[in-house]
Amino acid sequence: MSTRKSSEGVKLTSESEELIEIEGDLDPDFDIPNGANILIISKDQSYLTHGIHKFPAKFFPELPRYLIRKYSQPGEYVIDPMCGSGTTILEAMLNKRIGIGIDIDPIAQLITKVKTTPIASEPLETASKILEMQIEKLDNSAEYNPIIPDFPYRDNWFRSFVLRELGIIRDGILSIKEQTHISQVDDIVDFFHVIMSSIIRDASNADPHCTRTVLRKKVRKKILPGETLRKFSQRLAQQINEMKQFSNILDDFTYFHVHLPGGTALATELLDDSIDLAVTSPPYINAVDYPRTHQLEMYWLGLLGDGPLSKVKRKYIGTETVYKDEYRDLHVSGYQTLDPVLEKIYRRDPRRAYIAYKFFDDMKHQLHETMRILKPGSRYCVAIGNNLIRGVQVKSHEILSEIAVSSVGFELESQFFSKLIRHFIRIPRRERMHGEWVLVLRKPQ
Repeated sequence: MSTRKSSEGVKLTSESEELIEIEGDLDPDFDIPNGANILIISKDQSYLTHGIHKFPAKFFPELPRYLIRKYSQPGEYVIDPMCGSGTTILEAMLNKRIGIGIDIDPIAQLITKVKTTPIASEPLETASKILEMQIEKLDNSAEYNPIIPDFPYRDNWFRSFVLRELGIIRDGILSIKEQTHISQVDDIVDFFHVIMSSIIRDASNADPHCTRTVLRKKVRKKILPGETLRKFSQRLAQQINEMKQFSNILDDFTYFHVHLPGGTALATELLDDSIDLAVTSPPYINAVDYPRTHQLEMYWLGLLGDGPLSKVKRKYIGTETVYKDEYRDLHVSGYQTLDPVLEKIYRRDPRRAYIAYKFFDDMKHQLHETMRILKPGSRYCVAIGNNLIRGVQVKSHEILSEIAVSSVGFELESQFFSKLIRHFIRIPRRERMHGEWVLVLRKPQ
């Protein structure tokens, strides 16, 4: 193996293939070679409000930062139509672009809103002191019975003392709404809710690393009385400091803005030819069930409504909630890269074949929608991972490239492979993605 430094300050490692290693930021003047393999050693996963809440398969900030700086200018519109926890939107904001974040997932909407909303230090400090005192008061009252939401298998997911402690935190946060003399009180309540949400998985009996929220007999977590309250207090103090830094940085900016409209990735409700750059990472097929991953958090925050979880999941791109009559017969797409894959999967698992078909059909519509809203000559950067479905290799980047070029009319300007070095959520080893292909698609002039 040999290594050398490139003129851009990245390390090139030669073995069977060239690997470009980047530590921290990548210079936007550097053109990543078409087809290259890159490895970004991230330094900013918890920078400012980026680390306010874990989220599966989220961007590390350096990648969207590079794409934003390379393919847009300050003051321009940058959209992520499947924004997840808002990494791209926050980076757009920090780089003086107008960020637009859309996501169908309610907890993704809340996290994105909170991490991109600066809160002044004085009201935040005042509210946090009131909250801490209220939590201590309620905890010390043996007669106090907090309001605990009812949801399926609640008492299996949480120990009784954890339920009480989370209920106390929840009631304490809701009491802050009554403090009308505090400026930005609604933003502060949302901030507190996200901090509470960020500790729920750890406070539960669920396996903290599994893709889905599940109980495992072999995973017996040691959770002591009072620990949930202590974790909340620690996380609150940490994230208040991060929010202060975030707000101070934005005080120095003459221009920043974020929009969080109520559309969807398939129907953004934005004007034709209005966006300068789109950057996103679509859901992974057969890997991350987002509603199920965050179900406990959404139950506690009241984000799921009264219907069953399966009804919510039907609305997601890449949903696994499908009906038998939908996958009884093999669905074909007409794409050379996709149909042979669908046929192989169908022979082993008709349901999984339909899930894959539906994902790419939804993505075709999403590509059409992004083409519509992009200005001529603008780019859509899509990070998508290949994966394994019932032993069949699905080269999602090749399939998406064919759809984007042949059906939608994009030009494939370049593509490169971005390796991953760590995951928040564990995925079974055979189905684990070792990185993502980044497609740089361009709308013709």
